[in-house]
Amino acid sequence: MKDKDQKEHQKDQEKHQKDQEKHQKDLEKKSNEVEESKKYSEILSSVIHEGEQLFKIKKRAMFLSACIAGLEIGFSYLLICSLYFLMEGSFSESVIFKMFAAVYPLGFILVILGKSALFTEQTSVLALPVLNRQRSILELLNIWGVVILGNIIGGVVFVFSIGSLAEHLGIFNQTTMVKIGIHVSDHSYWILFLSAIFAGWLMGLLTWLLNSTIDVLARIVIITIITGTIGFIGFHHSIVGNIEVFGAYLYSDAVSITDYLSFLLLTLLGNGIGGAIVVGLFKYRIFASNYASD
Repeated sequence: MKDKDQKEHQKDQEKHQKDQEKHQKDLEKKSNEVEESKKYSEILSSVIHEGEQLFKIKKRAMFLSACIAGLEIGFSYLLICSLYFLMEGSFSESVIFKMFAAVYPLGFILVILGKSALFTEQTSVLALPVLNRQRSILELLNIWGVVILGNIIGGVVFVFSIGSLAEHLGIFNQTTMVKIGIHVSDHSYWILFLSAIFAGWLMGLLTWLLNSTIDVLARIVIITIITGTIGFIGFHHSIVGNIEVFGAYLYSDAVSITDYLSFLLLTLLGNGIGGAIVVGLFKYRIFASNYASD
């Protein structure tokens, strides 16, 4: 009986030792995965390379890609309006506006994974080759102008296309478009500007984070988290905002052409500062200072 107990005890010890060895191997594997993950310098190099490749694209192709992005980002607007129309009367406006976070990311997923040219997604990407002295500021402003123009035209075309169609389909009406446009634009100039800086900041970080992984599911999750945050808080994204405010201008006298253009100017400027300066400059300077110290 005693020998039998000793054998069982010995078997338990052997099993425990095997479990420990397996656990140790798992930890070593995870440790190697961490070591093999992209380093800061590798992400920076990847973003700079991406920016340099964008500079090489012909203007006509970039403009068409930007127009497509302006159209595709409209699907975020489509869902926002549909959600508002569906929930109006059942929830307070403040709650509905927070719900926008659930549908806001769709257009961004379509644009970013589809590789269309979106201004806010490319502000820090295009700024980094300039900071790295591979491109000039004039070249940067030139390509920004092409992308912004294409994004705005695409968004305006989307508003014209969806305005009457949505009402016939029963998903929302022009009154909904006006309410959302007024909600987005009815702020003082400094609020619009600062809010746009934060939106640009987040979009710049989004570009940085996307370059840390090639896994499609991980990229969708990152896009959803970042753009969902913008939608939940209500930060002002110039290209989505272009569609929202133009929709209100088109179907209401409450938003004038001056209101629309001033909104567009402030948010574009704020997004550009947030993406190019806050993210691009700071991220680049962190690396440069670390390299200098070595």
